[in-house]
Amino acid sequence: MEGSMTSKYSIVTSDLTVKALQDSGYKSTAHAIAELIDNGIEARAELVELFVVESIDRPSQRARHRVEKIAVLDNGSGMDPETLRQSLRFGAGTRQHRKGIGRFGVGLPNSSISQCDRVDVWSWTNGPDNALHTYLDLAELRRGLEEVPEPKLDGLPDEWQALTEGLGPTGTLVQWTQLERVQWRGAEATLANTENLIGRIYRRKITQGTRIKLVPVRGWAELPGVRDTRPNDPLYLTAPSSTPAPFDTKPMFRPVGGGNTGEIGVQRFMVESVDGKEYPVLVRSSISSDAARRHDIEGEEWPDDVSPSLKPGDTPWGKHAAKNLGISLIRADRELDLDTGWTNSYNPVERWWGVEIDFPPALDEVFGVTNNKQSATIFSALAHFNWREEAAGLSWEEFREALREEGDARLPLIEIVYHIREKLLGRLRADLEDQTRGTGTSRKRHEQVENKAEEAVKRRRAETKPSLTDTLAEQVSPEVSQQQQLESLVETHKYSPADAQRIIEETISQGKHTRLLTSRNPDSPAFFNVEFIPGLLQVALNMDHPVYSDLIAVLDKDFDGVSREELIDRLVGAASAFKLLLLSWARFEDEQPERPRARAKQMRQDWGRIASEFLGADDEDDEDE
Repeated sequence: MEGSMTSKYSIVTSDLTVKALQDSGYKSTAHAIAELIDNGIEARAELVELFVVESIDRPSQRARHRVEKIAVLDNGSGMDPETLRQSLRFGAGTRQHRKGIGRFGVGLPNSSISQCDRVDVWSWTNGPDNALHTYLDLAELRRGLEEVPEPKLDGLPDEWQALTEGLGPTGTLVQWTQLERVQWRGAEATLANTENLIGRIYRRKITQGTRIKLVPVRGWAELPGVRDTRPNDPLYLTAPSSTPAPFDTKPMFRPVGGGNTGEIGVQRFMVESVDGKEYPVLVRSSISSDAARRHDIEGEEWPDDVSPSLKPGDTPWGKHAAKNLGISLIRADRELDLDTGWTNSYNPVERWWGVEIDFPPALDEVFGVTNNKQSATIFSALAHFNWREEAAGLSWEEFREALREEGDARLPLIEIVYHIREKLLGRLRADLEDQTRGTGTSRKRHEQVENKAEEAVKRRRAETKPSLTDTLAEQVSPEVSQQQQLESLVETHKYSPADAQRIIEETISQGKHTRLLTSRNPDSPAFFNVEFIPGLLQVALNMDHPVYSDLIAVLDKDFDGVSREELIDRLVGAASAFKLLLLSWARFEDEQPERPRARAKQMRQDWGRIASEFLGADDEDDEDE
């Protein structure tokens, strides 16, 4: 009677325990498989094989073959009976040290039970025929199983021995069956979706020589598509890699930034851990090469089967980069997470930069590493950290001291976050914006404005006396004008000679007398600058002025893939910026002495009259028709 009462009133039922184990927080089947690969790599395996086995039968003629087994086999060191049994205990694994990629000993049982109802493990240290075998079965757990079954001598099944390439005197096989929660149906779909992730997670290990082989199987026969996983580097500095041609054999990005390590694009920070010691954290950064985003780079033209009219993001390599968006967190040479919280997913340019943070396991508590090695919660929570809002008027140094006095858990990472948010990402985005100045969507929109302005210029030429640029054009040859344009574009506005020449040729061929372009001029208080070149009125928008970022850039950005909500936010923000621009002019007049104020008023009225002609150019053309 006493025993039944204990069972009746137990705090946690076996069913609830099983449900909690199943819901252990793995983001996908691929992430769960990665835990099994971890075990092989920790066991110093040279080859880890991932088998996805389809059933021979299928429910109907049109239905696809269903996956019935997933297995990972490695030729690592294998396990003795005690280690094997411990490996299937929740929270009692054998690799809880802080030097390797493991953490807390939860990987094998948690990842397995999150995907299947039964996991079997064979491990051998004296040949596969002498393997030891044990298992976990959820049905038995629900019936009250309290101990991992004692490992028994049970040779590795012949079917697996026939399939594997790297069978050796030591190794381990983990087999999942009763696959109730696997995301994908067929073998190839499962491998394809897993390949991208594990190629990224283990990119360093693969580059260092570890092979991760992918094997689709039906029944016990290999299917076409057996292959080794290629590295997938979100910084795109690794070659060869899984990036589509031509960037499968050469890096698609280049390191960027001075750094403090003697290596381009690498910044080192020393971070204090909970043990009171300091450990190095490396921040690496890269941006796209010109050839990845432009088809006209001499000697690096796009492949013949890729149209030069495609937007860079629509190329095969651009689509590949879109799947690697975010900051990559590397722990013990294994990717922990690709954190997208630091990116603007609506901006297609975000795919063209890469940032990697490399830290040791000794800093797990500082970064907030989770038990299943899928995220760093403390670091991720800082993605939208705004120190100025929290500082409430304190200087940066005062704010850091306040955090230190309060014992704030974020303090060790504040310097890194400040570097990334305040310095690094802004520079990367600015460099990428400069990379395609004079090309793409923004250039086309400039051309539309230039065309409309040209109509207004033609009318004013007929109605007013010659302008300064008209007069200068009468005094010099067209060749002199073109030389002045080239010097302006290359020397003042930092366009490449090839881009500058192309822009000049376009202006001449279209018979234009106005040109709108973008330029960087951080030392100028003006949000645009005017140049009077013989026969050409050139206006350079200052990309370093808030008017550009708050008004022009938000409207010139590509609209593809942008939600209705963001478009509304852009329009509202641009309208506010324009109104503030008018109010700033009003304040300018307000601050002038009486006579300059009258002159400013006259200038405003004259500019308004000319603006009405430029903005109304299309309307007047319509009336003529």
